[in-house]
Amino acid sequence: MVRIQDNGTGLRDVSIRIIHNLETFVLTDQDFPSEGWLSIAGGQKREFNFEVVPYANPNLPRRQGQAKIIVTARDYSWRNLFEGNGQRLEQAFTPQFTPPRLELLSLPTTIVQGGTGVVRYRVIPEVPTHGVKIGKAFFPGFPAPDKAGMFAFVAFPYNAPRTTPIQIIADDGFGNSVLLDVDFRIKPQFWRTRSINISDKFIRKTIPSILAQTPELTSKNDLLEDFLQVNDTLRKMNNQTIADLTKHSRQELLWKGAFRQLSGSQVQASFADHREYLYNGKVVDTQDHLGFDLAVTKHYPVEAANHGIVLFSGYLGIYGNTVILDHGYGLLSLYAHMSSIGIKVGDSVTIGQPLGKSGTTGLAGGDHLHFSLILHGEQVNPTEWWDPFWVKTRIKDKLGLPSLIKASDVAPEPELPSKELGPEPPPLP
Repeated sequence: MVRIQDNGTGLRDVSIRIIHNLETFVLTDQDFPSEGWLSIAGGQKREFNFEVVPYANPNLPRRQGQAKIIVTARDYSWRNLFEGNGQRLEQAFTPQFTPPRLELLSLPTTIVQGGTGVVRYRVIPEVPTHGVKIGKAFFPGFPAPDKAGMFAFVAFPYNAPRTTPIQIIADDGFGNSVLLDVDFRIKPQFWRTRSINISDKFIRKTIPSILAQTPELTSKNDLLEDFLQVNDTLRKMNNQTIADLTKHSRQELLWKGAFRQLSGSQVQASFADHREYLYNGKVVDTQDHLGFDLAVTKHYPVEAANHGIVLFSGYLGIYGNTVILDHGYGLLSLYAHMSSIGIKVGDSVTIGQPLGKSGTTGLAGGDHLHFSLILHGEQVNPTEWWDPFWVKTRIKDKLGLPSLIKASDVAPEPELPSKELGPEPPPLP
């Protein structure tokens, strides 16, 4: 970006040229109007900005060799026989037209729809932007923990076609980019479809409270319309907030070993359940449930699924009182519908540590925990991360990490309190 300012008599003309192999190429050459030849106000233009992307111009040959960019500017001063004050800036540079080289360091394995994997690769030379692209999803790369090349945690979107290409990409920031196909075998998954009945009673119980804490939305004074804007519009807004939080994830592994399902819990709803919402016997909406609904007893202690740092603690629309933990390199875990929260943003937590208690806040029909795992904005199936063998063979071994965890890394299973079981939740996000 070139920025030229003259707050005195104003800009008269600006020229930006490139000299390459003794040839001159004009990027811009502009004259600016004055307030009149006898006006002391000078020119009308006080600032000029120009985005310099030299070799995006097809008229500028992409050749090797030294080049020079020359910027000149004059103002409307009466000095120099009315020619004005002039400034000239020259900067030599060497254009680069060779794209980086990619090398795949890990053998492609199997990844399931909605599942997670690791891609290891090398970029020569190192460039500022690299990672793995799957459809519209991008998973940035990082230096590998064992110092051998780069790695990226990737998630094959649960709703992406099996034919969606998986590609490593690298861009040096100078218009040179490269991609390399990764031949993963994609294992299909088949998601359930479930019908959820919505009643006026349920809407009155949940929606007004959500809208009252969501200033971005206002009631439409219609029960069904209010439900639909919460179940669809607000759901998308909340999921975008979660995806944005991934950008603040630390570039280090904060977790150890397999993740843990809420102790003693029963599964009420599974990952990627396709839900049809019925109102007065008619389907009024459809959504995909991207997480697990886990129930034990009312106000049951919600435990951290693994070591991490609190990234979010507060109210989050359809999810109600929510805690989101950062586990490093873009991997987050989410705990929703809590009745109370006992930690704050920035706290470090250990596996099994209580975060608060389960509840019915947000779009919940009964006391339970909604648990999700998110990788760089993509919701992934937690069942893989709950499996110690999968974590060892598909994550830790791939990254050259120790395969076993210490006993001190695992908190003991808490005893189940003898309380009344909460009702099975009907419509859950």
